[in-house]
Amino acid sequence: MTQKSDNQERRDFFRIDDVVTMELSPIESGDFDAADLPTAFKLLHEIRKIDGENAALLLNIQEKYRDLANYLRSQNEKLDTIARHFIDQLGGNFKRQEVNISGGGLKFESQTEYPVGSMWHLKLMLYPDCYGFYCTTKVVQSDKNGDRYTIGLEFEEINTHDQDELVKHITKLQSKQLRQERLGE
Repeated sequence: MTQKSDNQERRDFFRIDDVVTMELSPIESGDFDAADLPTAFKLLHEIRKIDGENAALLLNIQEKYRDLANYLRSQNEKLDTIARHFIDQLGGNFKRQEVNISGGGLKFESQTEYPVGSMWHLKLMLYPDCYGFYCTTKVVQSDKNGDRYTIGLEFEEINTHDQDELVKHITKLQSKQLRQERLGE
């Protein structure tokens, strides 16, 4: 058994393979305007923001009123079902994509070459929470592998709240994977 270097250990801990819905568009002379986001995307972003703000309240309710907390969770599940429908309706250039993601960027396979150093707007939707956010990215890797490219993006301008949500998402997925691995052993 080989021992991993400290850098590899950190990478394994902070990076995770995931499937997201994303859209990349080149940054042109005009600045990106959040008004350009699809209405469904903005709505889902706002719903998840409200969910995050209400999480502590739900925990307090659960301590005193277990049935009410269960009811509120079931209402959230209904909203999640509607949110997934909205995502399916996004259309445009949104595509389901396997990625390797961290709080600082992501890597994915593409048939399109993205030049190293180029800047892109990224609209990204995380599952199963249907949390969407947008940010600017910089291409830091573009390696040709046969007829495909391995593309590495670094988040350049990302809202702190969105980055925190992304890190929570990664941590939650990682915990789930570790539990599954333990149960599988």
